[in-house]
Amino acid sequence: MEAAISDQNLKASKPFPMRQLPLEVRRKIYQHNLMATRHPSPKAIYLKNVPDGSRDPPSPLLLVDSQVRNEVLDLVQIWPIFLRVTHQGIQFGSLAETCFIAQQRSRNYGSISHLVVEIWPPHPDRPTDAIDIWRHLRKLRAELRAVPLLQRISFLFADNEMASWTHNGKALDLLDSDGDDTKPLKWCNDVTYIMDLFARISAASARFYLPHGLKPGETTEHVRTRLRTVNAMIMGRIPIVEEAYSEEDKEEAEFQDWLDDYTESRLQIKGAKIARDKLDVMTRQGRMRLTQGQWEDFIAVWSPHFESLSPKGYKGKLHYVYEDDPWDSA
Repeated sequence: MEAAISDQNLKASKPFPMRQLPLEVRRKIYQHNLMATRHPSPKAIYLKNVPDGSRDPPSPLLLVDSQVRNEVLDLVQIWPIFLRVTHQGIQFGSLAETCFIAQQRSRNYGSISHLVVEIWPPHPDRPTDAIDIWRHLRKLRAELRAVPLLQRISFLFADNEMASWTHNGKALDLLDSDGDDTKPLKWCNDVTYIMDLFARISAASARFYLPHGLKPGETTEHVRTRLRTVNAMIMGRIPIVEEAYSEEDKEEAEFQDWLDDYTESRLQIKGAKIARDKLDVMTRQGRMRLTQGQWEDFIAVWSPHFESLSPKGYKGKLHYVYEDDPWDSA
């Protein structure tokens, strides 16, 4: 009887009359939805592979009906354009694609009135993400340098529930070529390296937003000082300092390529050790085995470079995986 009543109530229920709400309330609903869905979820970013050349679709709100579409497009007429930089590449998100439609702008950086670059941190268990992000940022920097004067640009170190640009209140230092984590005070870190990378672009207005996880201290104060300096250099308020990174200098670019390769090899070893430890936990030190499918899923997510470890440091695939898949009926 109760089930029947519930079914009748469900059938009798009507869609929420959103069109009857005041326009300002509807606009707030649109705004919340647009910001909440402007990028894929962190799980999709970190645990899945984004196909090369793929684009995020515009907001599904544009497909509701003509009234909602027009109200959404009117709302984002003057919104900034968000650009996402992750270990997988550089991509405009769903909100950006919606703004391009509303503002009728091209994807040329010089035509964008306010570009917001969201720099996603490396996954804590996959340190090679850091060098991938760095290389994508070098590519972006070259593209931004080609614009004589950007209108307005902001850089956001986009922490999320799966990864952060800080650890124990201090900025990460994965990009440090010497890999020495024992120094009592490190002025350079991943945040300052990235800020310095963009010191030579030109913009009428520029601003970096630091990671929220930075705690007060001497190192953090140095990061804030460097932030103010780089902002001023980008806007032409102070001269470019000699040590500011210059991709146009062929020798410096080649040296940076060499540093990147060296840093990548160091991070590959670190990442391989983390992946090996994960396998040891998953298989109880090899006493249990993974199926071939489980192994392939593991490799796809963590991309471990086990070849960088010594034979003593890695016992090989057969230590963790069934040689003959027990679930294979053949």
